[in-house]
Amino acid sequence: MKTAKVTTSTSMVPQEALPANKKNYGNGKTSDRLIIANKELAFQSNEKAQRIAELTLAKKELAFQNKEKAKRAAELSIANKELAFQNDEKEKRAAELGIANKELAYQDEEKEKRAAELNIANKELAFQNKEKEKRAAELSIANKELAFQNDQKEKRAEELVVANKELAYQNQVKEKRAAELVIANEELAFQNKEKEKRAAELNIANIELAYQNDEKEKRAAELGIANQELAFQNEEKEKRAAESRLANKELAFQNKEKEKRAAELSIANRELAFQNDQKEKRAMELDIANKELAVQNQVKEKRAAELNIANIELAFQNHEKEKRAAELNIANIELAYQNDEKEKRAAELSIANDELAFQNNEKEKRAEELIIANKELAFQNDEKEKRAAELIVANKELAFQNNEKEKRAEELSIANKELLAFTYVSSHDLQEPLRKIQTFVSRIRDTESANLTDKGKEFFRRIQESSKRMQTLIEDLLAFSRVNTGERIFVSTDLKSIIEEVETELKESIEEKHAMIEVSEACPVNVIRFQFRQLMLNLIGNALKFSHPQVPPHIIIMCKNQTGGELNNEKLSAEKKYCHITVSDNGIGFEPKFAERIFEVFQKLHDKEEYAGTGIGLAIVKKIVENHNGIITATSELDKGARFDIYIPA
Repeated sequence: MKTAKVTTSTSMVPQEALPANKKNYGNGKTSDRLIIANKELAFQSNEKAQRIAELTLAKKELAFQNKEKAKRAAELSIANKELAFQNDEKEKRAAELGIANKELAYQDEEKEKRAAELNIANKELAFQNKEKEKRAAELSIANKELAFQNDQKEKRAEELVVANKELAYQNQVKEKRAAELVIANEELAFQNKEKEKRAAELNIANIELAYQNDEKEKRAAELGIANQELAFQNEEKEKRAAESRLANKELAFQNKEKEKRAAELSIANRELAFQNDQKEKRAMELDIANKELAVQNQVKEKRAAELNIANIELAFQNHEKEKRAAELNIANIELAYQNDEKEKRAAELSIANDELAFQNNEKEKRAEELIIANKELAFQNDEKEKRAAELIVANKELAFQNNEKEKRAEELSIANKELLAFTYVSSHDLQEPLRKIQTFVSRIRDTESANLTDKGKEFFRRIQESSKRMQTLIEDLLAFSRVNTGERIFVSTDLKSIIEEVETELKESIEEKHAMIEVSEACPVNVIRFQFRQLMLNLIGNALKFSHPQVPPHIIIMCKNQTGGELNNEKLSAEKKYCHITVSDNGIGFEPKFAERIFEVFQKLHDKEEYAGTGIGLAIVKKIVENHNGIITATSELDKGARFDIYIPA
């Protein structure tokens, strides 16, 4: 606008009276601005090339991360196969121990039979010598020691049963860890999809920038043509210096052209300002991408730590295999010894027959029996020492198992700390950028709405909707994590009071849809109050959301105390009492085949355009019921409403 003023002030002065530098003042200033504009365009082109290179690097890093995830999944599958093989090996060892126990029981029966036969022989030989009575007493002492040894074996068998139960519990804990890893992988897949969406949005923005650059080049070409025309006009002015009238008309025309050029320069300045704003937005997007990469690096470190833990567990299992092999060797040695014992018993029977046939040589045979009894006593002492060694080994195993339990407790505490850290990151570090995005978008729409095209306004509207969905997802994930980490204090509560609180919170939706909530029966329930309030809020909220547009929602809630046998559910104990809560509605319902799927995380049966939501609400409901040691089932048909049955211990 300043250039236009200078031109107007000198338009009435004759051309010959102006100095040469004054004539070329406007043209020089325009050429300087064009040079600056060209430099800025070249700088912007370089910036675009750098952004393209950075996007290429980011895509390569994402591809590398996906490959790493695939490798980790393969390693986990191999580890799972090894664990399954080890469990099979354990079952085989248990079967072998069962067979060995049966053989020992059979040998004990054989020993009892032999003892009975020896007692009969001793009675027949009682009248011949008092030495036989002493031998019978020694044999009875030996039998007591054998009975004591059998009791010790039974104790060892009970200890093995307890150890097997503990191993089964440890396997269950491992399965839970595997399920948690599956959930974490699903979350990472969801993040990758979000990144792909962001990449698509960046591509759209790059296309728009390319279009703007083409428009700028057209404007630059038009400015070049205008400059050529101005040069031509200056030459014409020198020729037409004598023709004053025509010169004045041409000067007036030139002033108008200059004003147009000034307007075009102001438009170019606005475009440059808009490009600077675009650069700042791209810088913000790069900062967000860097933060996401940092989060991914943290996830990689966590996966590496989990793999280290898995390697330690595999090493421990190999050590357990070696111990089992040693136990099998000991069992084989014992079986070999038992076979020797059988042969000795056969020899003793032959000796007894010889004693009956030859009563005169009884004394010599008794001496031989004393020698054999001494050997047996020595053997029994050896057996006692072996049993003492087995007790020491068992005590060591118990100590090791206790150490393992302590390690598991430490791992659980670490997992809880990680969950708390995730909750903190979700509630602060993740929500803060979202709030900034929503604030900046609102400001742009309020202050720059007049300068935006309809397409630009539509893009900003989509940004706002996407940020709102992301914020809802973060809040639902926080609620899901709090269900696992919150303090569990059970209190006896009236179900009606919880439902009244939920009705107060959903008052606007209830009034808008003219809904009716009917509590036909209610009973005191022993629950974690804040969790059960969340459960009822999610179920009643879903009943309101998935209702027929023209039919007022009708929600029926019932509560009864019944035994498991009365409820006709195989998963419930027939003798135990349960609190049976039902929540039914007259909404749109769902197909019966989705009765289990709806309780999974991120599972939605409808598009986001039809019904808003994140697919976590019913997963939170199921987790809360499991925290109460109960079960939940869903039954429904399309357009016939849905019913949820909750069973928790009374």
